[in-house]
Amino acid sequence: MAWRGYRYEGVLLYFWLYISTAKVPPRSADDALIYLQARNRNAAHQISGYLHRENGYYVQYIEGPKIALDRLKRLIRRDWRHENVRALAEGRVQARRFSGWDMAFTNEETSSFRAYRTVFGGEPDISKASAKEILEFMDETALSGKARSVADVA
Repeated sequence: MAWRGYRYEGVLLYFWLYISTAKVPPRSADDALIYLQARNRNAAHQISGYLHRENGYYVQYIEGPKIALDRLKRLIRRDWRHENVRALAEGRVQARRFSGWDMAFTNEETSSFRAYRTVFGGEPDISKASAKEILEFMDETALSGKARSVADVA
């Protein structure tokens, strides 16, 4: 489910990029539940973004109104499926980076950060990568069509 013509005039937008250790196996029911919850919650709270899972880590960029984003940050920090949640970057944005997505999704099978960095240079270990490197990867995979909507995955 992608965003369809929503307007947010007068609403300040904020973003948060974080990495966490995944405590659930990939492709498990608990892992899939993250995507289902994101699809339902994000649309209802004007949140958009990108979620990538690789090498035992979740890396997520989320954006939206400050109140909704702060609420989601608290939920993620308390979610038992995440461990060692670490903010990589956060702040205010002028426009949505992933406006066409309720939540874009990739994993190491569909679009590997390590493979991307091997080709384009930079830190190949996602847990050591900079926010800039991660966002370049997300931008490229979203534009290239490699990212899928959470609605398509769940």
